[in-house]
Amino acid sequence: MFAGVGGFHLGLSRASDVYEVVWADQFEPARKNQFAYNIYKTRFPNTNIVNQDISLVNKFKIPDMDLLVGGFPCQDYSVASSSAMGLYGKKGVLWWDIKDVIEAKWPKFIFLENVDRLLTSPGTKSGQPGRDFGMILRTLSDLGYGVTWKMVNAADYGYPQRRRRTFIFAVREDTKFKKTMNTLLQTSINKIDEFILNMPPLSNSLKNQSIGQVTHVNLNEITKLSDFSNDFKINRGFRKTGFMIDGQVYMADFEPDVRQPKTLKNIIEPNNADETLYLTKEMEEKFEKLKGGFRTTKISKTGYEYPYGMGKIAFPDSLDYPARTMVTSEHTVSRMSHVVRDPGNNKLRLISPEEAEQINTFPAGWTSGKNITPSNRYFTMGNALVVDLVKEISEQILYLANLENKTNYFKSDKKVEKVIHN
Repeated sequence: MFAGVGGFHLGLSRASDVYEVVWADQFEPARKNQFAYNIYKTRFPNTNIVNQDISLVNKFKIPDMDLLVGGFPCQDYSVASSSAMGLYGKKGVLWWDIKDVIEAKWPKFIFLENVDRLLTSPGTKSGQPGRDFGMILRTLSDLGYGVTWKMVNAADYGYPQRRRRTFIFAVREDTKFKKTMNTLLQTSINKIDEFILNMPPLSNSLKNQSIGQVTHVNLNEITKLSDFSNDFKINRGFRKTGFMIDGQVYMADFEPDVRQPKTLKNIIEPNNADETLYLTKEMEEKFEKLKGGFRTTKISKTGYEYPYGMGKIAFPDSLDYPARTMVTSEHTVSRMSHVVRDPGNNKLRLISPEEAEQINTFPAGWTSGKNITPSNRYFTMGNALVVDLVKEISEQILYLANLENKTNYFKSDKKVEKVIHN
């Protein structure tokens, strides 16, 4: 679902040829040129992909599947949107289409991705931080799924972008992994700590490494799902990692097992950019102002004064670090666009579409094609995910599938193995 230009598909393919994509849907509302769909269709010509508003798709006619994946639209949770409305926004309501597909097809596994802010949406000012993610967990619980999640910064695990995303992995009630999770409710807090420490995806250590760091939340205290959105409250929202089983949530913060990241120096090509990417003097002055940061005071409609501001962003971006999170407006003169000093000629410039693709670990040129503008290409990369991070998580999912089917699909993963067998 929400297939974009095929980041999930590509990541699954890199993990193993055991994965077969049986259906996909990509539709961009209010756009005559469905460029993301066209790119996907070009790169995966043999995949059954439809270009239709998901709300209009007959979910029962979607082919049966073992695994449902999707990076569902995040504008209604993202800090990039000043009017974020969570599940009540135009994009947020698409969660209910995911729920409808799950009800219709009941896949064994579910693998979803969204922005880091999903864990605290709709924010502290709403008085209900974490409400939207709580609703997602409660919905999956009512459908009979157990859930694990982790908010991951791709750069921590060696990838070339400091992109923070929430990854959600759900398992059906009849799976071995779900049954393993069920037993945790009858065990000690020590066992729960150990499970959170070792559960997929990716390796980590619990922050402060001591018993008592795990928080428990009971989603079943509100009996009716219809009352959940109005009544659910959790202090500061959900934490960076955790699991949910039968409405019981256990969560904690964690420290990643950090790997050496790939930096912009490994990606930016000297003397190989189009002349239109180089900054004029006027552009340089605008960027300096936009990236300089500011602090001010605003007044709400009710007369309440509150501090408002944005921090300084490095100008130009250092080539010694991974890229910052890319956004859909990457190529414009905006605060979030990357500006680098070309190592070949020492001139300031924007990153190229090919460099943007490699920052997301797509092959260079992946989004090029007929009737695809540079603006289209940057837009798709702002919406995309880090493909090799998906590949790594997909390998761990495949190991779990191996245990379910007793088929030697993939090499042993010791951390996942420890969770399952202990």
